[in-house]
Amino acid sequence: MLVFGTPDSASAKSAACARLLLAALVFLLGNLLWSQHSVAAAVELKKAEQYYLSLEPMTVKDASLGNDPMWIPTKDQLIPVPITDARTQLWYRFDIHNDSDTKEWYLLTTNTLLAHIQVYTMSAGEEHHRHNGYVRRFPFDLSNNVALSLPSNQAVSVWVKLEAPYVAQQPLFSLMPGNQYPQHHFNYTSMILIAIGAMLALVLYNAFLYYPTRDSSFIWYAGYQLLCTFAWAMHFKVMLYCFDIPLDASTLYLPFFIAGAASLMFAISFLKLPQGGWLALLVRACAIALVVFGLLGLMLPVAIYQWILVICTYSWICIMLGLGIWRLNKGYRPARIYVAGFGILGTYFLFTLAGNLAGTSLFDNQLLWALWMQLIDAIALALALADRINFLRKSRQHADKRASTDQLTGLPNRTAFERDIRAWEAYYSEGIIQDFFLTFIDVDGLKRVNDRHGHNEGDRLLSLVAQWLSRQSQQQNIYRIGGDEFVLLSRKQIQWNLTSLHRLLTDEGFPNSDLSIGTSSYSESGSRSTLLKLADERMYAIKHSNR
Repeated sequence: MLVFGTPDSASAKSAACARLLLAALVFLLGNLLWSQHSVAAAVELKKAEQYYLSLEPMTVKDASLGNDPMWIPTKDQLIPVPITDARTQLWYRFDIHNDSDTKEWYLLTTNTLLAHIQVYTMSAGEEHHRHNGYVRRFPFDLSNNVALSLPSNQAVSVWVKLEAPYVAQQPLFSLMPGNQYPQHHFNYTSMILIAIGAMLALVLYNAFLYYPTRDSSFIWYAGYQLLCTFAWAMHFKVMLYCFDIPLDASTLYLPFFIAGAASLMFAISFLKLPQGGWLALLVRACAIALVVFGLLGLMLPVAIYQWILVICTYSWICIMLGLGIWRLNKGYRPARIYVAGFGILGTYFLFTLAGNLAGTSLFDNQLLWALWMQLIDAIALALALADRINFLRKSRQHADKRASTDQLTGLPNRTAFERDIRAWEAYYSEGIIQDFFLTFIDVDGLKRVNDRHGHNEGDRLLSLVAQWLSRQSQQQNIYRIGGDEFVLLSRKQIQWNLTSLHRLLTDEGFPNSDLSIGTSSYSESGSRSTLLKLADERMYAIKHSNR
């Protein structure tokens, strides 16, 4: 049974829902404001394991107070970061109570690019200052991690100051026990060096492939990956250790813009876009626009430049992926691996975007994941290039086979015969083979069959003869060079069993057809022209004797 409420009850329910919704919004807004103005609660370290920290960024009220590198702000001097702040200098304040037996810990900072990180700790009247960042440290250290000394069963206050041209919306902090850190540091460093080394190896390999192929796709691929390799090596301090290159926008962001332009030119060449078509012109215009944006961005604040890079990166991914999908739908098979590579890269960027919009991160180290996604893309494009070479090779083989194959019988034609006999003559002159034989074969009675029964029957006769010749010659080096003429090249003279042929032709309705066969050897002829002439004369002598 259905019960319908009165208008008054419906309006009462609507008012109640509105009040409930308003209360929920007030609650969410209050939580948001409290989280922005609050300092993180104390972190309890109960056992030796990795702890992820949920910290809110702060800034100092008076920027002039931070001129002294050893100055530590009080709680009252820290305020939430304004929305308009360039976020080039952030403070984080939290307390740690170490209930474990482990005293040596490390503060790990990921998902952001740092120029400098300073960590201040204070406990029982003792103060410590540690730092890291885009500086050379020995032994070799590609991370931004900082060692902390946390006495057992004591509370420690920690201040973290991040300085960078651009700081991510939410850097990821974690604490790791000192006994676990060496293995973590080794894995982290190895993954960086392996990825960069592999990308550089792919660059060199494909650059060298340009010389034998003269395919511009390899040059554009090498340029695209080389610029990406350089940019990632800058992000992970590899270039700092190798060449002492400073950290600035021209070395961090500009290579990605130029790399994107090179990849678009790679797409034009690899996907075989029509050179004079509107689509190729549009892609070239996008490549030029990327370079222009990259150069103009150098004159803008770094935070704005970074946002331009983000927008251009997502636009570039859409263009590259769209071009690949379009060409794949058009039947261009090498585009399938190309699409897979940029599909994986695009999926990573979508997950990263979703995490940033949600104010969190789906990855514990976005930069390292991005580096490996770039490596996967580089491998996929290298495989796509190899697949395209294989595709083109098979296409040429198919075209060559069609050009050198008789369409009626499926045997090689005159073109293939002339190519092969020159090769056999070269083998003989070089002593690779001691002798070879050439046999001319003519089908007797073909004209009579065509005149009486039609060309379809004549074609059937030729097909039967071709099948029989293939069986007799063991399906090797038999050619159809004319209407009723066949040629055989062999290492030894073949003994023909014409009885089986006569039986076959009689059973198929061609009792009056036969073959005229003439053979000569290269050793008795001495030249290709004499070989052909002698075999032809012997074949015609047999034909006239049969008449």
